[in-house]
Amino acid sequence: MKIRISALMDGELDGKEVGESLDAMRLGEELRRQWCDAHLIGEALRNEKCLDFDISASVMAALEQEPTVLAPQARRRPDWIRPALALAASVAGVALVAWLGLGPAAELAPGAQLALAPVKAVPEPVAVPSTPRLQEYLVAHQAYSPAGPMVGGARNIRTVAVAGEGR
Repeated sequence: MKIRISALMDGELDGKEVGESLDAMRLGEELRRQWCDAHLIGEALRNEKCLDFDISASVMAALEQEPTVLAPQARRRPDWIRPALALAASVAGVALVAWLGLGPAAELAPGAQLALAPVKAVPEPVAVPSTPRLQEYLVAHQAYSPAGPMVGGARNIRTVAVAGEGR
């Protein structure tokens, strides 16, 4: 019947077929809807600007016919589950830290021994005589010296005052 509706719109049916098609559309709601849809498609293909139709009534009618879906209630867990899970997670964390920190060292294969590196003698620092001019130089250039125990932070520290020998 869709082919007949398309042919009717294009004017390709004879008088008898036109009458039969119109009678069928008068009796069937589905055929009338197909007729309207075919006209709408034709207007869109011809790029006609008079596509003025109101679909709000049909949308509201379709919404009225839809069944109401109710969500099931959430299952209620006992009140003690959440604290118990938190406690179990805490115990597992402490056990992991204890195992990593206090656990046995990596086991060696039987008969294998660790080779110890020889200990190098630490040179004793040489005492350099300090002069006020050397102190000023060191204070002025300490930002360029390698960082000591505070890696990364020593470059951002500014010296405010230095207690020198001559002061």
